[in-house]
Amino acid sequence: MTDVDGCTGLDLATVIHRDGTVALREVTLLARPGELLAVLGPSGSGKSTALRAIAGLAKTTAGRVLIAGQPTTSEPSRRDIAMVFENTHLVPFLDVARNMGFGLEARHVPKDQAKARVDHQAHRLKLTRLLSRKAGTISAGENGQVGIGRALVRRPRAFLLDEPLAHLDAQERARMRRVISETVKQVGVSTVYVTHDQADALAIGDRVAVLNEGRVVQVATARELYDEPTDLFVADFIGPVRIGQLRARLVASAGMAGYQVGRRTLLTWAPVPPALGGHIGREVVLGLRPEDVRDAAAHLDPDLARLSGTVRSIERNGRDTYVTVQIDAHRLVARMPGRTGARIGDMVTVAVDAARAHVFDPETGRALAHPGP
Repeated sequence: MTDVDGCTGLDLATVIHRDGTVALREVTLLARPGELLAVLGPSGSGKSTALRAIAGLAKTTAGRVLIAGQPTTSEPSRRDIAMVFENTHLVPFLDVARNMGFGLEARHVPKDQAKARVDHQAHRLKLTRLLSRKAGTISAGENGQVGIGRALVRRPRAFLLDEPLAHLDAQERARMRRVISETVKQVGVSTVYVTHDQADALAIGDRVAVLNEGRVVQVATARELYDEPTDLFVADFIGPVRIGQLRARLVASAGMAGYQVGRRTLLTWAPVPPALGGHIGREVVLGLRPEDVRDAAAHLDPDLARLSGTVRSIERNGRDTYVTVQIDAHRLVARMPGRTGARIGDMVTVAVDAARAHVFDPETGRALAHPGP
């Protein structure tokens, strides 16, 4: 993103810890005005460090921090941001209402306006019954919700949220995501939302930035991350289960191309995709989503290749069951009916729609081609 007008975040920022380790390297994470940018990555990827750098709690050694489009080096207290941490610290001897309104009181918001904001947000968060309770007497989950409420009553230049739903169950998480999203849109300020939970990121983010080892790997919508991952890391990280992988050789004859696995299996033939023209005769990695690998007994389409292997794991998810199948040195995940009788150790045959494969470079992991719509 080159246009930073009104954006909040980091622009080509680098953060190096005192011990010399690089936490972030030339990271650009910019949330547009009114946008909720979800920052997603595994533990140690640098996502919380990025948020702390925006807040002024971690010092950048290169690049710049922008708040509402303006570069800043000011102290955290002067950046006019509302931040929520994973572990919320409330004033235990104050009641919930005073805790939620603490930031408003500190900014000299008139008492009647502050009370109206607190009451409104408490109603939306279903915290009204707790307003008169001392903060030290509520549960960890309620504590986290009050912390979110304390931020959302503000009208800051930016919201910064670090794993704000970590202590909530699945139902409460879904409800809180809606409240946060609606509030951000109403206030109209940039929001950076850090999480390791892809369900949160994909559900709440207008766009999602995927971090790995201190670098931004891809910034896109949830749909784009799933349909057009930039590399194997994103393809494997995004989705209900890990993406299946097959090493294959791209072979061609008379302008047609296919994928050959070992010496025995030719998966599919199709016109050579332009993006793969320079890879004929070379090895590639096929990334196959579970919906493109099915129980062969239930799919008689002759155009689908059949591969047999051993069931290594089973993950039941209500209507569907995800079955991991080991095929020689390869691993595929098949989506089967919830009532499948497959058991760990069974030999099964799966039908593979290789025309739906994402194609990656085995050396760099970069995407070479994606299936069409």
